[in-house]
Amino acid sequence: MPPTADEQIHFLVKLQRLLDEGQFVASYKFALLLALADLSVESGDDTGATLTLSVEIIAEKFIQYYWRQVVPYPTPAQARVLQQNTGKQAAILNTVRDARGRYGDSLPAMLNRPSWKLLVREVAAVVRVMPLWKLQTVGQECLDFLYENSGLGRKIELRPGVAYCFRKFHGLISDLVRGAWVRFVRQQNMDVLGETADLNEFLFGSERASLSAVRPVLMEIQGGACFYCGSGLKPMNTEVDHFIAWARYPVDLGHNFVLADRACNGKKRDRLPAVFHLAAWTKRNERFGAQIRAGLKERGIVAELAASNQVAHWAYAQAEAANALTWARADEMVALDARWRNLLDA
Repeated sequence: MPPTADEQIHFLVKLQRLLDEGQFVASYKFALLLALADLSVESGDDTGATLTLSVEIIAEKFIQYYWRQVVPYPTPAQARVLQQNTGKQAAILNTVRDARGRYGDSLPAMLNRPSWKLLVREVAAVVRVMPLWKLQTVGQECLDFLYENSGLGRKIELRPGVAYCFRKFHGLISDLVRGAWVRFVRQQNMDVLGETADLNEFLFGSERASLSAVRPVLMEIQGGACFYCGSGLKPMNTEVDHFIAWARYPVDLGHNFVLADRACNGKKRDRLPAVFHLAAWTKRNERFGAQIRAGLKERGIVAELAASNQVAHWAYAQAEAANALTWARADEMVALDARWRNLLDA
């Protein structure tokens, strides 16, 4: 069963202790916390049940986070990869940087290479030794509230209620972890960054350049019409929109993309679409899901419908719990229709 309100507060208090009092010699613990939060959304549910995660699936998240961060940071003197360890550079960054150098800058393309599995194994070996069994240590104390700190093994099981809390407070936790991550990186690179550099976009921004490849695939499927209002799309006003907004869940998922005209996209912003839009989205993905997946794969973009559906289910459940309004059109907001569950549970 879901944790009580007091148990949820205790979870957040302990999580804050990890960030405030834990020893961080590398940024791995931030990546691990972010991975647990994201995987709880993508693979967990709201029952309060345990969630088993392999080291390999955690390692995949590490690679996705660090792939962007191994790009040299531009400075007036000389561009360099930012230091993310109190000593020599963190091993995972070196591994990911080498892979990016050998196989190119496109992470989606890397996911389709045979060498992807080898890269995951290399990163998983570090995760299993370094952050996995040290994350919950604060001073001489082991809080041990996220998963059993056995010190060995290739998988962990999030304790009852943990995945629920990660899902419920995903936005808050992501902001806390990313903020702490930015501060840590700044401290290790003060000679380069100083006090004013804005690191958040550099470390965590979306790889937006790849979104242009989505347009031709969706333009054909949508018949050249805006997904939300149905009006004809013109090249100058056509935008790729995240159906579940990037601000709610900052991961590019192929089936989550739709084409919208600039007016609709500007009005929708980060709002959750009304249920009649959700019905159109699920119908489109049911009918054209395989075509979207194949078309985006050809362009180096990974599309997994199950992941998109899971994120959508999480987003609408969060909105329902908060009695939130949803976006219909222009400035019109409407109550969330309970039929959303039928659409996504199916």
